[in-house]
Amino acid sequence: MSPTFCSMTGLLLWMALTSAAHAGISLSSTRLVFNEGRKEESLVVRNDGGEILVQSWLEPAAGVEVRDLPFVVTPPLIRVAPKQQQLLRIMYSGAGMPTDKESIFWLNVQEIPQSTDAENALQFAIRQRIKVFYRPKGLLGEPIQAATKLQWKLQRNSEAFELSVSNSGPYYVSLVDLDLEQGLQKVRLAEVQMLAPGASVILPLDKVKGSAGVVLNFGSMNDHGGRDLYSVKLLEGQVAVANAKE
Repeated sequence: MSPTFCSMTGLLLWMALTSAAHAGISLSSTRLVFNEGRKEESLVVRNDGGEILVQSWLEPAAGVEVRDLPFVVTPPLIRVAPKQQQLLRIMYSGAGMPTDKESIFWLNVQEIPQSTDAENALQFAIRQRIKVFYRPKGLLGEPIQAATKLQWKLQRNSEAFELSVSNSGPYYVSLVDLDLEQGLQKVRLAEVQMLAPGASVILPLDKVKGSAGVVLNFGSMNDHGGRDLYSVKLLEGQVAVANAKE
């Protein structure tokens, strides 16, 4: 197989993938928060390409056991004309959710392309997923403060340093771009890390040299899909909490 043929094949595949990505749907929000007492929330689906069908459904997050989903998406299947938009309604049945912590689900919104008579056409069903949080009344603290309540601890194991983080609060905390700094060295620990209420995570720190001057910078996603920035100074064996960056 010649290099020219391989290059042309790669180019055509890239063009097909790029075309499919640009022809997909876009959503008006990156997350939904259901506060207790609300019966429904809505989401706008925009169609940036040709005529499509949009299928939507909810499912529990990994590791979350739910016998009957307390939400319904309507309409579950809808036709969206080119350059138009449609409203999705997510309705809550009002039963069966924990009252002492947040619960999380995934809303799936999938584009189903129309069939084509073109030969050798390559079609993709593009799916987007956003988080849906159910938030009971009376939870301790405010959700915007949840990232400052996390407990961080720099510690040694038998081989190297590691960083533990615990979430003792009732809110999910979505962390992004966790960067560790020590002097002139900067290490990306994780791109995304979501901590459930009551959860703890251990992050390995293979490149940390000693425990002096270690600082962690990270972002936390708020209810509006924005990113709030935080920093925490770490000392070996001591529990630390983060402060908001100005």
